[in-house]
Amino acid sequence: MRILVIDDYLNVEMALRGILDGHTVAGVRDPAALPRMLAYEEPFEAAIVDLRYVQSAATGLTALATLRRLSPGTKTIISTTDEEDNRLLYLLAAFQFFEPKALLAKRADAFVTRAVVEAIGRGDPSPSPDADPFRRAAAMRPPLLDQLLHNRTELGIWQELARFDKRLQIASAAHVHPRTLDVFTAAKGAAIEAVAAHFSRPDRGNGPLAGAASEPAAGPGPTAGPTAGPGAGPGAAHGANLIRVIHFARTHEQFFADQEVAGLLEASWRSR
Repeated sequence: MRILVIDDYLNVEMALRGILDGHTVAGVRDPAALPRMLAYEEPFEAAIVDLRYVQSAATGLTALATLRRLSPGTKTIISTTDEEDNRLLYLLAAFQFFEPKALLAKRADAFVTRAVVEAIGRGDPSPSPDADPFRRAAAMRPPLLDQLLHNRTELGIWQELARFDKRLQIASAAHVHPRTLDVFTAAKGAAIEAVAAHFSRPDRGNGPLAGAASEPAAGPGPTAGPTAGPGAGPGAAHGANLIRVIHFARTHEQFFADQEVAGLLEASWRSR
């Protein structure tokens, strides 16, 4: 089987060459180099795709889009590092828009890695359940990602939440009324809770991004307003919601600013 590794670290490709001994493994460091490589290489049965690239603005979403366009017969496997919480939304987008065949943690041992790759290459289901929560999230109506981000205006609000920490400042930068921002933060606070509930599980921290949707630890942060407590009024509730969504926006700032993401979302919104 011919297997393509799209990862910016050569040592990842070399490790996979050893694990997948007996198969042909080729690699590329940057998704932007994929079109040239695919033009000269024989087709690949499977591709292992990293999500984020240190030296490139392109992401795994770029790689998945390129493979779908230029090599539609290649089955895709997402590879991710568990510890990086800011990859959660990229994973939701990958499974919603591209339906990869499996999710493979980089910490997975050689036995699991080989079993997953060979099963996907044969056309069998992945023996690992790690992709299941993301498939269920994509199958929701509306999908979990859409609950967080539903249109261009909401994308603009998320982007400004990552930049500012005052209610009026955020509303002005996003070109919305402060009351519109209050409605947004209440709705997205609930959506963030839905994300946390969807990805919570008893063995939190033992699977790919198992704890990625959790609330950040308390500490110095935005001074958007007081937290709500017993008997707190609407202003306190708005302040608590704002703090929550600001933390989430800053955790996922790169996702909300990503032009590839914006293009995928825009196409999805137009098709409704």
